[in-house]
Amino acid sequence: MNEQTPKEKKPTFMQELRRIWQQDGRPDDKQFYQIELLKKLYLKNGLILECTCMACPEQYEVFKNGEQVAYYRLRHGSFRVDYLDCGGETIFEADPNGDGEFEPNERFNYMKDAMKIILNKINTI
Repeated sequence: MNEQTPKEKKPTFMQELRRIWQQDGRPDDKQFYQIELLKKLYLKNGLILECTCMACPEQYEVFKNGEQVAYYRLRHGSFRVDYLDCGGETIFEADPNGDGEFEPNERFNYMKDAMKIILNKINTI
C-alpha cells in the first residue's frame, strides 16, 4: 500500500505578508496588513487604492486607468465616499465605531462595500 504524504498548505496572503515584514524587522501591524489585502482586492477589480492618511482622518484615493474615481474619508465617526474627488458627489455614508481611523474589525467590510459602490457608479456612467 502506498502512503501519501500530506500536501503542504500554501500560506495565505496575510501569512505571507506577515512573514516578509517580520523578516524585515517590522512590527506586526494589523492596519498595514488589512490595507495591503484591500489593495490586492481593489487591483483584482481594476482599481488602485492609495492610503493618503492613516489616521485622523483615515483617507484614501481610488484610481482607475490612471484617473481618480473616488475619495474616502473617515473622521469623527463618519465615513463617506465621494465620487471622483474630495467634495464631489457623496455616494455612500456610514457611521463606523472608529473615530479618526477604522477599528481593526471594521475596516475591511467598509472598504469592500465602498469598492462595490464605486464599481457600480463607474459601470452606470
